[in-house]
Amino acid sequence: MKLRSPSWLCNRFLFFLRAFPRGGKMTVLFGEHTSSDIAAIAKRKKKPVVILPMGALEAHGEHLPLWTDTITPFKLAQKVAEKTGALVLPPIPYGFCYTLRPWKGTVSLKSHTFALVIRDITRELVRNGLDRILFMNGHGANATIAGHVLKELADELEFTACVVSWWNIRELGAESGHADENEASLVMSLTGWKRRAARQAPSHQYFGRVIPMPKDQFTKYGYAGKVGGESVARGRKMEKVIVDKMVRLVKADLLLKENE
Repeated sequence: MKLRSPSWLCNRFLFFLRAFPRGGKMTVLFGEHTSSDIAAIAKRKKKPVVILPMGALEAHGEHLPLWTDTITPFKLAQKVAEKTGALVLPPIPYGFCYTLRPWKGTVSLKSHTFALVIRDITRELVRNGLDRILFMNGHGANATIAGHVLKELADELEFTACVVSWWNIRELGAESGHADENEASLVMSLTGWKRRAARQAPSHQYFGRVIPMPKDQFTKYGYAGKVGGESVARGRKMEKVIVDKMVRLVKADLLLKENE
């Protein structure tokens, strides 16, 4: 048995005092740790997965908040981290929002700007010794851009990354819209957002990806899909399915086979 010096024991004690600020429960938020905390975590033989929520600031009809795509993956990431010991990074609150720019409140980055953000954050995480990264996505276009960037980075850096858009989890068995009753239910469940009436209006899906976007791809209110059936109960069911799947993913070191 290797004896430890009093100074080493003292430093470890101080680390645990800082890392467990809430009645003995270790914080899952990366930003609540100190520099020395992260240095100690990065030296572990089994390092935690870090989760980066990717969001956007864009119109979500008349009934959901502009930061829906940011707060949703952030809240989901926290729940996953609490069950796995993962660390949740501060979310990226802006994304590439080409399609929703006609509606007020949408603030978009250029695609190459978002790509540079993903590239730089990934490089910095790896430099800090954190090389397993789960990109929890809340905005559709982000996943495509992040995927291309990560593939290129994998040629020069050693890391394992996984990009997941919550609505693509097959166990949900739900069609994906934009600010539809599924997304609204999840926001209500995760954040306590109070239900607001949404007026059903027509929108149309087109074969392939049409550019420029047809004006009627979204309703005149800035959403797509069915509204009216949203509820907290529905959101809680979705939340459980998503979190359970993501917990399995983290425990599988981001290498979860779909048929297992």
